[in-house]
Amino acid sequence: MRDAKRTKSGKATQKRTTGKQQSTVFDDVYRTMVQKMPELMIPLINEIFHTDYPEDIEKAQLRNEHLEIQRKLITDSILNISGKTYHIECQSTPDGQMALRMFEYGTAIALEEAQRQHPANIVPERIRFPFAAVLYLRSTTHTPDELTVIIELPGGREIPYRVPLIKVQAFSLDEIFQKRLFLFLPFYILRYEKDCAAIEQDSQRLGHLLDEYKHMSETLNEVLSAEDREARYGDLAKLIIRITDYILKNYRQAKKGVHATMGGKVLELYSERLLRRGEAKGEAKATLSTLCSLVKKGFISVSVAAKELGVSEEKFKKMAAML
Repeated sequence: MRDAKRTKSGKATQKRTTGKQQSTVFDDVYRTMVQKMPELMIPLINEIFHTDYPEDIEKAQLRNEHLEIQRKLITDSILNISGKTYHIECQSTPDGQMALRMFEYGTAIALEEAQRQHPANIVPERIRFPFAAVLYLRSTTHTPDELTVIIELPGGREIPYRVPLIKVQAFSLDEIFQKRLFLFLPFYILRYEKDCAAIEQDSQRLGHLLDEYKHMSETLNEVLSAEDREARYGDLAKLIIRITDYILKNYRQAKKGVHATMGGKVLELYSERLLRRGEAKGEAKATLSTLCSLVKKGFISVSVAAKELGVSEEKFKKMAAML
């Protein structure tokens, strides 16, 4: 996710993400999932490359900085699975230089891998490029299905270097769950960003949006609870809310509704875990404090908070007053 700039000579170059000043909320959320929830990458790799890896397969995350002469290339995610290297970049907006950058990244990764596998005094006879793809968070009807660079060799021989594009917005919510592409869920709101103003003013459209997020919340809860992975729901819900907060920052009703839908389920799962572990007494005060904070900020009502604790509204108010 990088932008073009021009040097004093007028030549176009690419900005490299070398510090926090270049980072965006999309970069941060994507890399959080890649680094802390790498199992989410497996269904994506299966979808792109038609593999059939189980989500718990052993995988190694390779370093994402590749040094070149006078500059540093920063890549989004590189995984090694069963001896194969997979490189997936994430783009929030179309980039006319992306095809060249992917070839550049692929070359750097291939050379580094070849040097790592051979002693310094042995020249590798084969350079193996990674399996590469680009994840487009935004797309239009004009967005191609792949990027292509034609490599022209001496003698006129041409080799096409092709990289598939995966368009998040092309997948419906049901398809995302069917294919277990949970990595797409935080970015789901992007398909509505051009309609946010209209949604905020139209109760019917707002209801449709919140129904989708309710369906998302309930289905994700059902899937992960069946796998005894309730904690993963909380991790994903926080990232979903982070992106929706960014997109809906100027739309109070929509933002509040998504918070109530996703955030409330996080609290419910948390309470269930406390009861199951027999720790409810020691953690009740922390849960009460969290609920009071959500009520104060307008994310949930007193009635919802009271129901969460299993007490009357009057009892909840008395408990809150004692904090």
